[in-house]
Amino acid sequence: MRSTWTTEDVREHEQFAYWRDAICDAFVPLQPEGDCGRFRGRIDSLALRAMHASVVEADAHPVHLTRQGIHRQSEVSFFANLVLEGEVMVEQFGEATRVRSGDIYLLDTASAFTVTFGSRFRIFCVTLPEHLLRHRMGALGRPATSVLRGDAGSGRIASLYMQALESISPLELADIQDMAADQLSTLIARAVSRSPDDPGGPRRNGHRTALQRILSHIDAHLADEDLSVETASRALCMSRSYLYQVLGEAGHTFAGYVRDRRLDECRRSLQMNPQASITEIAVRWGFPDQSSFSRMFKARFGKTPRAARG
Repeated sequence: MRSTWTTEDVREHEQFAYWRDAICDAFVPLQPEGDCGRFRGRIDSLALRAMHASVVEADAHPVHLTRQGIHRQSEVSFFANLVLEGEVMVEQFGEATRVRSGDIYLLDTASAFTVTFGSRFRIFCVTLPEHLLRHRMGALGRPATSVLRGDAGSGRIASLYMQALESISPLELADIQDMAADQLSTLIARAVSRSPDDPGGPRRNGHRTALQRILSHIDAHLADEDLSVETASRALCMSRSYLYQVLGEAGHTFAGYVRDRRLDECRRSLQMNPQASITEIAVRWGFPDQSSFSRMFKARFGKTPRAARG
């Protein structure tokens, strides 16, 4: 089934509200941010049995998948998004990565994410069912990286494949949908799993797996008051020294990573829960001292909590 949403014929002060509803109808319960001014956006979507394919173009704005959105979605899926035009910043699993034209960014709707479109953009989005990719993601069940670079290696092959899918007609895509969904899933799984022949050998791959386990544990227990190196190392069955070593090689400290991720959640809560006070949100995420919270928040995001709330 083909569907189109466009703000072209919507009154200016209603355009972003329309866009917010369109995004939720076309994908999952996402939270785009914008005001009541002029906004240009269009989605051309093709819903097939094996996958959904959409071309999305719009003005600059950020989009969030929150915990509430995760619980409201009818089923978990993966978004494979090929950037055709524009500047994109992707944040998921505690990592932020800039995406260029020709790259693919993969989003897992089982986990919260933020995508910031820094300029007018155009993307080709293929929604893949969870069962096609999850079992190919290894023991963690999630991608080792969210971004596939379109200029080299298996990422380039996946990018060219998606460009080919975007160029054919809806009827042609419908005819090959099963094959296309399976082949694209295979290409993406290969690209995001960081194959064993990746430079650096088994030791590097072992540390990458350990890093993913550590970051996943932190993300899962971010709201726990007793989250610490001791509780994490005990739960993960690894020594404190090894945990420190793995995080250090990735440029993290345990306390620094936890602080930054909790600040990320504070920013998201400030934007998504206008009825909650700044103090209430800060305390909820482990920042009882308001002056130090404001200082750390501004250092990370370049603005005060009040300014971030808008």
